[in-house]
Order: sequence, then structure tokens, then C-alpha cells
Amino acid sequence: MRTPRAERKPCGLREKGGRHESLHSQTAAAHRLAWVAGAATLLVSPAHAQRHHISLGLGYTKHLSDDLKDASIGMDFTNAGNGGLGYRYSVNKKVDVTIDSDATVSMDTTNGVDLTLTNSFFGPGVRYNLSESGVRPFLQANLYWVSESIEAEQGGVTVSSSESGAGFGLAGGVDINASRLISFPVKVHYLYGQPADDVSGIGFNVAIAFNFGTDF
Repeated sequence: MRTPRAERKPCGLREKGGRHESLHSQTAAAHRLAWVAGAATLLVSPAHAQRHHISLGLGYTKHLSDDLKDASIGMDFTNAGNGGLGYRYSVNKKVDVTIDSDATVSMDTTNGVDLTLTNSFFGPGVRYNLSESGVRPFLQANLYWVSESIEAEQGGVTVSSSESGAGFGLAGGVDINASRLISFPVKVHYLYGQPADDVSGIGFNVAIAFNFGTDF
């Protein structure tokens, strides 16, 4: 007995649907392959280069507040040496994100007591490079956790105390390229913090930076 056309039509639709599902599967596989190929291209493209920088620096800071000196006993902590250790990651040729650890140290002696004041600044920041090669001027801003520590020593006996609080830093300078691997950042800075005393100051720092990773 012949099958009515009306009954054959659903079978034709199922066959057409099967071809459609097969085509859909092939298309989805092609899309996945294209996505993988695109991701691989991005991973090896210059836009995804990784450049890292580690710097060590020394300099001088002048603390600005009268909190750190007392003329009546001849104590003055406003002149300080500074040192810093920093890590930077280049997001692109213009922008770096940073983690910096800086410290200022000043010493004095009063009535036979040796005093050492250490102010530590630690925190993240952002550096903007005004040039992409050669001598690179830059601007930088950081948020810091600031620690003020005073140590007194006499006759082999040492006592100390410390306070902490929030602060920030602003800096500008130039990064002088000596080679692909080494450069010399020179900067001036303003540091703000008031954990107990006002330990804000201005100064300069000269560093050596070790630069590694893939270029942009």
C-alpha cells in the first residue's frame, strides 16, 4: 500500500533536520577551531608580551616636619638616607604597575643615647612612561602603608617602638637605558605619611634596574 504524501513529509523533514544538525556540528567545530587559532595568535602577538623590571636604589630624603627635630636637646632627624626595592610589570609600552618598598633612615645622638629613626613605605602604584624608548621620562603615584620606628641604644641596651598608618607617594624622573637588560632610573619624590609623627619628605633616588621578558 502506498504511503500517503502527508505521512512521507515528516520523514523528509527528519532527513533535512539530520543534514541541518550535521551542518550545525561542523560549523560549531569550525568556530571552536577558529577560536583556538585566534587565542594562539594572541598569545604570541606583541600585544601580549611580558616585560618585568626589578630595581635597587639609594638616595636622600629631607623630612619637612618639625615633628622630627627638637632644638632644645639638639635632636634632628630631618636629614635621611633612603633606599628602595621595586618591582614593575609593563602592561604596555606606556603603563607599568608597581610594587615598591622604600625606607628612610636617620640617626642622631642625644645625651649619650644613640637614636635611629626608620620610616618604611610599602605599596602598589602606577607608572606612566612619557616616551617608549631611549631616555624615558616617567610619572608615578603610589599608595603606601607607612611604618615609623624609633630605636634607642645605650650601653648595649636597645629599646624600640613603632606606629603605622596610610600614606602616598608621588614621583617623576627619567629611566636611562644602558642596554636591553639594564637601565638606570633617576627620580625625585614626595612621600607623605603620619603614623605618629609627620614623616613626609622630598628627595631623590638613583637606581639600577634589571629588565627581562619579551618585548612589545
